[in-house]
Amino acid sequence: MPPRLSVVIPSRDCLAYLPDAIVSIRAQDVGAVEIVVVDDGSSDGTGAWLEATAKADPLLRPVAGPSKGVAAARNLGIAAASAEIIAFLDADDQYLPGALADRLSLMEGDPSIVLTFADVMSVTPDGTLVGYQFDYWPLFRAFLAGRSGLLPLGENAFAMLLAEMVCGTSAVITRKSALAAVGGFDERYRISEDWDLWLKLAKLGPVWCSTRRATRYLVRPGSTSRNMAELARTMREVFAANVPDPSAVPQPWRGVAQARVLIADAETAMVQARHFDAMRTHLSAFLCAPSFVVGKKAAADFLRLLRLK
Repeated sequence: MPPRLSVVIPSRDCLAYLPDAIVSIRAQDVGAVEIVVVDDGSSDGTGAWLEATAKADPLLRPVAGPSKGVAAARNLGIAAASAEIIAFLDADDQYLPGALADRLSLMEGDPSIVLTFADVMSVTPDGTLVGYQFDYWPLFRAFLAGRSGLLPLGENAFAMLLAEMVCGTSAVITRKSALAAVGGFDERYRISEDWDLWLKLAKLGPVWCSTRRATRYLVRPGSTSRNMAELARTMREVFAANVPDPSAVPQPWRGVAQARVLIADAETAMVQARHFDAMRTHLSAFLCAPSFVVGKKAAADFLRLLRLK
């Protein structure tokens, strides 16, 4: 009999964190869980540690990765997974107590649901709390409106996931059949590959969330997502691929989504000292979704230009 759930973990040189990630999975009260760890070209002894640990844990499945990045590693893990229901956890993250049970039971009871996610607690390496994912995004806070428990996103699921990054990879549970239907993670992307996949899944079937804080997400300096130019490029491409007609996305989500893409471009221009481009693009973002923060950034760009004259 296959396990109830397979958790896919891509890992590259994360042996300092990986054992704690696995312990956090084994602490979940959901019965048999298969853990598929894809060693994506590690040089820190991950492969040997996995092989030794798997001898005592028959539900731990080490897989040698292609060293082609996290999207390819996760796809390899999905292919190796035995369960129909699949969760993702990054090697430097951990599940909090009770992270999986409510959504796993929900998805077992309703096979039409293709994607569920939960809240995420972000911390620094020294344990300092950065914040909670659901609290950060204003439109999603308004959607929750103080409610708790398991909630369907409904007919606006795609628009909600397009506008705000409320769906963290290490808090996702989905289905192997759904992943196969949309082609898994797009391996062309080194960043935003997860956002792209959630949007594709949201077009395929119902999406639910749990207000439970399910995952401890480690914010490490120098992560891939800090590469602003690459982030901006992939955001533009993912948006264009998934939104051929922006007018079809209802407001206010359309404006917020367009503004997020423009802000990434503006931040790239600012880092590259292209201050006029940064100001112009921040102003465009402000027109899409007016906010004090974006207006303040545009004003700061203008002041930089004045100082350069």
